[in-house]
Amino acid sequence: MRWSPIAFLIVVGCTHHDNANDELSADELAKLSTMTMTSAIPPSPTNAVADRDDAAALGRRLFFDKRMSADGKVSCASCHDPEKGFSDPRPVSLGVAERPGGRHSMPITNVAFQRALFWDGRADTLWSQPLQAIESEREMDFSRAEVAHFVAASYAADYEAVFGPLPELAGVPARSRPGISSWVLLTAQQQDDVQRVFANVGKLLEAYQRRIVCADTRFDRWVRGELELTDDERAGAARFVREGCVRCHDGPSFSDGEFHNIGIGSSTSTPDRGAADSAARLAADIMNGAGVYSDDRAAGAARLVELGRIARPLGSFRTPSLRGVTQRQSFGHRGHRLALDDFINDVYDEPHLQRTAVGELDEEVRDVELRAGAVLAFLRTLECPPLPAWGPPP
Repeated sequence: MRWSPIAFLIVVGCTHHDNANDELSADELAKLSTMTMTSAIPPSPTNAVADRDDAAALGRRLFFDKRMSADGKVSCASCHDPEKGFSDPRPVSLGVAERPGGRHSMPITNVAFQRALFWDGRADTLWSQPLQAIESEREMDFSRAEVAHFVAASYAADYEAVFGPLPELAGVPARSRPGISSWVLLTAQQQDDVQRVFANVGKLLEAYQRRIVCADTRFDRWVRGELELTDDERAGAARFVREGCVRCHDGPSFSDGEFHNIGIGSSTSTPDRGAADSAARLAADIMNGAGVYSDDRAAGAARLVELGRIARPLGSFRTPSLRGVTQRQSFGHRGHRLALDDFINDVYDEPHLQRTAVGELDEEVRDVELRAGAVLAFLRTLECPPLPAWGPPP
């Protein structure tokens, strides 16, 4: 017999169960019922092509194209593999010439629902985030001028179908970006032409990534009353709410979008300050949502004000989504645990005994004492169903 958690609420009313057992209370069921993926993808006002199918189709091709890197061996999908939960099983990804990254690659499932991007929140839009990865020497190491030339050589017709004519690039050195001496030799018009194409490539990549949505999981179907969870899964759901996991892993994406110091520390001898310094970097980025390459600068400026209100403590990192978490193979901004139960036990088993290498442990997790146990069974209900459109183009 099928039943709905909402119907269960009507039956039990406001009855509360003893917290020592594994039965979900009415309040706990009500909380979980607010976390199903029923809302539409949030709009992206700073990207006029965010919801165009032709932009998403071209963005998909660019996402998997290794030619858009300095050595022709790294694409966006190299670090965000759809077969690995759009993440990377390695603790840190290897960029061009096998240069190691500084942090574990964040999963991009449901990334369109995030208010700030990267572990430290240094990007405010989904179209500006990949641009930083493309130019990073540790990742794709491809300059914005190289991107513009590449698009003109390989995707001109598709690009112009979305954005109109490409600019004249004949006088632009192939490898050029701010910080490289050749950049200052360009005219203001040449710089603007290059940066416009570069920003548009980010907007194409966003149009594709907005469609990587993990919905219709067993959890969502349970909330809708279409199936029952097992006793272990229900016990895990109770633990998830009762032990405080929802303080940070809240909402339909199971992420509050905030920044927390959970005591993982740094992967190298150099302390990782996390989000502490990212607000200034975001404000100075010409590619932010309030900048000249935004399609709605007023909306972008309002977003920057909103993000400015979010606390970014020293040593804090953005809460990742838990949708699809059991389909990944390494965890946390260090990627230092290769099993989810090890990660949970490492971070949340008696965390009041932990000492962080950078900053202070977040008060939201100081009193959380959790071992993986039944919680893992519940997290498996968040596994994403396969969608062919997520993968490489044919």
